[in-house]
Amino acid sequence: MKAINSLNNYCLLLSVFFLPISMNLNNIFLLLFIVSSAVIIFSKPIISSRVLLKNNIGILIIASIPFLLNALGLLYTDELKDGLNYTVRALPFLFIPIIAISSPTIFNANFKKMGYALVVGCLVVAIYSWSTTLIEIYQLNKPIKELFGPLYSHHRLVKHLGLHASYVSIFIYTAIGFLVSQNEDMTKKHKTLSFVTIIFLTGFLFHLLSRNAIIYFLIASFVYLLYSKQWKILFGTLIVIIALGYVAYNVNHNYLRDRIFNNLNFLEKEKKFSKKDDRFDRMSVSYEIFLKSPIVGYGTAAESKHRKALFKSNKDMVAYNKNYNAHNQFFEYLSTYGILGGLSYVIFFGYLFLAAIKHRNKFILFMLLGVFMACITESIFERSLGAVFTALLVGVLLSYKPNKLMPKHEG
Repeated sequence: MKAINSLNNYCLLLSVFFLPISMNLNNIFLLLFIVSSAVIIFSKPIISSRVLLKNNIGILIIASIPFLLNALGLLYTDELKDGLNYTVRALPFLFIPIIAISSPTIFNANFKKMGYALVVGCLVVAIYSWSTTLIEIYQLNKPIKELFGPLYSHHRLVKHLGLHASYVSIFIYTAIGFLVSQNEDMTKKHKTLSFVTIIFLTGFLFHLLSRNAIIYFLIASFVYLLYSKQWKILFGTLIVIIALGYVAYNVNHNYLRDRIFNNLNFLEKEKKFSKKDDRFDRMSVSYEIFLKSPIVGYGTAAESKHRKALFKSNKDMVAYNKNYNAHNQFFEYLSTYGILGGLSYVIFFGYLFLAAIKHRNKFILFMLLGVFMACITESIFERSLGAVFTALLVGVLLSYKPNKLMPKHEG
């Protein structure tokens, strides 16, 4: 069992390490973690595991809602093949809560190591992405300012790894938040290293130009600095942000201005240097689909063809050709599972927020708020990386023990 326990720990840490690097490697190590966890759980007295699950069956059902919705939707979908793929993708929402409830020490004993594994993984992505980009710019004999142009920012910055900028951004600000949460327990040398890492990752986060992540990161940073009364850092940061914003707004190629300012177009109007942002029109399409089948929707994966048909009738060929989802998790559930999906979404996040507030752990609440914020502009549970990250967060939350998970002053 000692070897199984070691394998279990390594697989958990490697799954977190590869989370921002490679979806395939993340899934492989996550599967090995789940299998080894099952061996550990079944090696314990069956009665103790059954009692834990029986006493927490209500919590398990709520924590597994993203999986249960997919499984239930299979009963009436007319897209069974895609529906099965969606359901398999949601399996972490079933297995990880079971592991966290049956054997909470697995997450408690590895929490800090998981945090540092994510930090190292994010550093690997940043170093690799910047290095390959700079090499390409050098080989093509382009000016260095192209680094912040449309060809090497946002999704294109992580194109060599085949990653989605929005999800990488979530991992990065989570890694930064973890380092901040550990600051008081670090030696002076480690604090310096942590500070340099935070600055480095912050620069990469801004270069990814994921607006939702940047907005949340800035708000969270402002609240933290205000709460901790770090006035010098707060005012210094504000000056840097204003200066960078001024530079971004006045660059010649206009890409940064478009991406950060002009395309943030809530009024849906045409502007100079930018086109109308169709995000809210596309969200309204999902609402129209909901109105046509409002109780239980169309079933897992069955809403997609209805959404594509409306994209086509609206002449939104970009969304039609790329088969866009709702880009909002609530509307994704609403259009797929009707009122049942909408209520499930509220219950799922409602419980998680109540649990996080009850535990009074600032870092867990920071992570949960980040996921909730991401759900406003992304159908985050529809992608493997989003499902795995959120399921791991649920696992940490369900197995929370103040004395082990975080230092006493943090809990």
